[in-house]
Amino acid sequence: MKLAALVRNWWMMAARGGLAILFGLAVLGWPDVTLSVVVLLFGVYAVVDGAWTVAAGARASERLFDAWPVVLEGVVSVALGALALGWPLQAGQFVYVLAGWGLATGGLELLAAFYLPRAGAAHWLLATAGLSSLFLAGLLLLLPHADTDVIVRVIAVYAQVFGVALLAAAVCFPREAGRYVGTRG
Repeated sequence: MKLAALVRNWWMMAARGGLAILFGLAVLGWPDVTLSVVVLLFGVYAVVDGAWTVAAGARASERLFDAWPVVLEGVVSVALGALALGWPLQAGQFVYVLAGWGLATGGLELLAAFYLPRAGAAHWLLATAGLSSLFLAGLLLLLPHADTDVIVRVIAVYAQVFGVALLAAAVCFPREAGRYVGTRG
């Protein structure tokens, strides 16, 4: 994906960051939230975020193959969000679905960051978003039978870190664009 396309569509990435922050705040702010409510909230979040990601990837690239990591990330999010909404998951199963989502989306986010110039903050912030998804997956795989409150807090904190990293990367794209004219990306 070209840096110019990301600069032109920075607001779409900013909206994704804002959505993640709202999801995290909803989970943290809900008193005595149950894991089934978190599954429902995650399902809605993942479907909306995934659809928005597919749209952003399609809009940001001249050829679909230029944005395949972003589009594939969106497709994975929609699929796992629909799974969370449509399949009555038990807590343990949801943890594994969420861990799988974190592994898939984190890897694809890192791949997307790889194509950006490494000298700018946007590259590192996008990579941080990908690493936070991978960290969520690893943590959930290490704690599949943890207390529900712990799992809920881990998910909420992840959403906050991910959202802030995406939002910050989106804000950096237009500011850094002039610096990278003529470089790859």
